Amino acid sequence: MGPSIKGKLRSILISLFIIIIGLVLLKFVPMELYGKDILFDASMHISVGIFVLYVLWYFIDQNVKWRIPYLVFSLVVVLIIAVQRLLVNAHNDVGLLAGALVALFSIVVSRWNYFKNKFSF
Repeated sequence: MGPSIKGKLRSILISLFIIIIGLVLLKFVPMELYGKDILFDASMHISVGIFVLYVLWYFIDQNVKWRIPYLVFSLVVVLIIAVQRLLVNAHNDVGLLAGALVALFSIVVSRWNYFKNKFSF
């Protein structure tokens, strides 16, 4: 059985808080230091997109048949956002990677009890 509603809400709020801190440090601080037209600042579009998909996952996770299609859908959505940000010259690969890492780090930290025994080195 998965986390309770209270646990899910706690996980979502922790993830949101970490994304906000990460974007302040990796988007807004570099923009203040180097100017608004830099390309290597963290992509807020990617971070928020992954966060929204993460929140929706809690509803999709209830139906096992939807997991793989939702994963494919999520990857396509993130890919479309990334390509769009590159085409309009709003970010480079570093900015997109930074935005994705901020969001993924926030998810892992917010679900640490789930992830802590999944990886071994």
